Amino acid sequence: MPEELVLLTFPSTHYALKAEKTVQGAGLQGRLIPMPRELSSLCGLALELEPEISVHALALLQAAGVRLEKKVKVLKDRGRIRVIEAIEKYEAGDLREGEESGS
Repeated sequence: MPEELVLLTFPSTHYALKAEKTVQGAGLQGRLIPMPRELSSLCGLALELEPEISVHALALLQAAGVRLEKKVKVLKDRGRIRVIEAIEKYEAGDLREGEESGS
């Protein structure tokens, strides 16, 4: 049976690893997976989350200074992922103030 999930993508591996650590450190279930071919990313990883915890996880990530690229709703069926909807795309201007690119 297909499972609906939320994937978060990141501009770098550094932010992907920080996101996983932040989410799991708060006791939420989230895991890094290889980036599905349907999605382009600056980094080869995505954080897989249950839809029910995605809003809470996003708040934690924002507070931790984690930069995001996209939030995407997907269906996972027998290990295959199909994009349902791109929920949000984060632009450079949406990033936390005080952080500089390339640092």
